[in-house]
Amino acid sequence: MFRVEASAITAESFAREFGSKSEPVIVSGALSHFSWSAYASEVNQNGALPRWGFENLLKRFSETSFRAEAFDCSLQIYSNYMTNCSQDDAPVYLFDSRFVEKTNSENDPGMGADYEPPKLFGEDLFKLMGNKRPDYRWLIVGPERSGSTFHKDPNATSAWNAVITGSKGWVMFPPDVCPPGVYVSEDESEVTSPLSLAEWFMSYFDAAWAEYGPNSNSANNRGKMRVGVCHAGEIVYVPSGWWHLVVNLESSVAVTQNFASEHELVNVLRFMRDKPDQISGWSDDIHCGELYDTFCDVLRKERPDTLQRALEVLDRAPKRRVAESVWDQVTKSQAEKVDQGFSFGFDVDGDDVDGNGSEGGVE
Repeated sequence: MFRVEASAITAESFAREFGSKSEPVIVSGALSHFSWSAYASEVNQNGALPRWGFENLLKRFSETSFRAEAFDCSLQIYSNYMTNCSQDDAPVYLFDSRFVEKTNSENDPGMGADYEPPKLFGEDLFKLMGNKRPDYRWLIVGPERSGSTFHKDPNATSAWNAVITGSKGWVMFPPDVCPPGVYVSEDESEVTSPLSLAEWFMSYFDAAWAEYGPNSNSANNRGKMRVGVCHAGEIVYVPSGWWHLVVNLESSVAVTQNFASEHELVNVLRFMRDKPDQISGWSDDIHCGELYDTFCDVLRKERPDTLQRALEVLDRAPKRRVAESVWDQVTKSQAEKVDQGFSFGFDVDGDDVDGNGSEGGVE
């Protein structure tokens, strides 16, 4: 995966090199460069930790209830779970979209005061919808081995994911490549994938890297699989439509936001227009079937030139054909391998390259 230093890139150069090309990238040194309070060190009995280090969050919000997959629990209860989940095949992930509202009180301005979206990624046009915008920001906390299986981000948005503590392994495929082991319905409304991250890595990673990695024998597939590690203080950019899997390589605290800048606006408008039944993240009083017109009306008023450019592209672009899995074809060419155990090692050749295209160190 490409890697650049935050101090060496501007919003303009990001747009030129990554945003307009729909190219994933890890931005190193980002949180220090952006001077986030969330990443600033605070001293406790165990030494200096980021303000959003888990122990510091526990001191501030121990009784606050957060969403952890299918249930809500206090941060203290989730902390107890993290301490005792080493035998779980798929540890439960804390993933909460209301963390800003939940942590704001008379005595604490909350987590929303501790960071702001990087201007690096351009204007988020959904912001123009005010409180009518979809869910877009999440606090993510999880132990080692927790994470999310392959998915695309909602409503054809792009995303950034900032790691405060710990590290996360990423595996990505572009929109035209259905990840090996993942099967989707024709309209992509239903996705079937391995039950756990460990299952995917044990069953598919090696063969997928051989078929889609930088040394693939297929010129058409070579380099399409992207692998990288995002460390504390770094941000990963996930372009619209890219499949991605994320696994915590150690206990981690992170924050992520989805957005619709000018670069992915065509994709977002197409999704709203053609797949209203798959739109997600809006409150119950919003009729998803009307969102395309509603969003266009907002843009027509606030960003008319941007909307006009997007509609011109949308009107002349053919409807995209949903990518079909070629895994059955790939696996036919793979020799059977003896099971030698498993770890989330991300031990591949040339998984990171810097912004100039030269190979970086394996993480």
